[in-house]
Amino acid sequence: MNSIRGSFRHSKGYVLDYEVTRPEVVSSPYLHILYHGFSLVERHVPPVFARKQWAAADGAVCLSLSDPIVRQTPDSACGWFLLGEEEFFPRVLELRNSLVEEWGLDGTIWHGLSSGGYAALKYCARAGGEDLAFVVSPHNDPTILPQWEREAVPFLDLPGMAEPAVITDVLRGWNSPDSARLLYAVIPENDAYFALHHLRPVMESLDFHESVRAVRLRDGRGHGFISNTDYDSQLREAVRLWQERLARKGISHDVKVILPKSLAHYAGNESTIMVASGTFAQVMGQIQERFPHLRKRLTSESGALLPFVSAYLGEDGVRNPETRIPARSSLLIVTAVAGG
Repeated sequence: MNSIRGSFRHSKGYVLDYEVTRPEVVSSPYLHILYHGFSLVERHVPPVFARKQWAAADGAVCLSLSDPIVRQTPDSACGWFLLGEEEFFPRVLELRNSLVEEWGLDGTIWHGLSSGGYAALKYCARAGGEDLAFVVSPHNDPTILPQWEREAVPFLDLPGMAEPAVITDVLRGWNSPDSARLLYAVIPENDAYFALHHLRPVMESLDFHESVRAVRLRDGRGHGFISNTDYDSQLREAVRLWQERLARKGISHDVKVILPKSLAHYAGNESTIMVASGTFAQVMGQIQERFPHLRKRLTSESGALLPFVSAYLGEDGVRNPETRIPARSSLLIVTAVAGG
């Protein structure tokens, strides 16, 4: 696991800390942005990154963010990310875009729990992409929360503190007919206050559109608690629904594989094959699973590309099985032709 920590500095001196983690083998084709929510520990030392309750985080490129307020005072542990947002958010977007491009990722999933869910959903909407917001017990209007007076009001006079936006206002246009983005919200079983006062207004404002899905767990847990198993299973369902919306809107995460006539013969004479993006090994595996007669003509028993077979992503040759083949790209496979 490769980990890089960095920070952005605000013109008023505030600091937003971030951490980028990338595994040796990337199993998720998406960038995952994680906002921390209310910290349950009695004492925390900045930076405070998201509690990675998602068990599969070790297989994904993740960008974790720490609210600048935790560097200003130990008395505010919530992650609304209001301090300096007018300067910090554009930089987060710039970093997001560079990570997606650098690693050939297909999109972004914004994670957050409680106040972190508020921040994740707000910035997912403001980012304006075809993204997925996966949030647990998100706030709608932070100012109606019991902890707002204690956690936020004493610091609202800090220069550069943003006004607390109401999510139902931010989400205007979320369910646009041309959009494929998705809000997937999870509520623990005993979290009735948030279900009624925060999630319900959001659902009603979007008229229970297909671009929003809410799930209430039967887990016996309250606000701020969700098991790794539930987090993982609900995220997988959210990604499935999101991918369906993308497909219906004609937004493809597929890769075009181009075969010469000598190989197309073993693929039902199909010279162009569409497969899901992923690593080079995953793309090759999909081709060979669909057309078994191609298997021994492309790779050895160990799965390595045969010496006389070459693959090109643009002008770059590809042989490393972990090379990412990004969505909407073309992979050309050629074989050496003997002559004499």
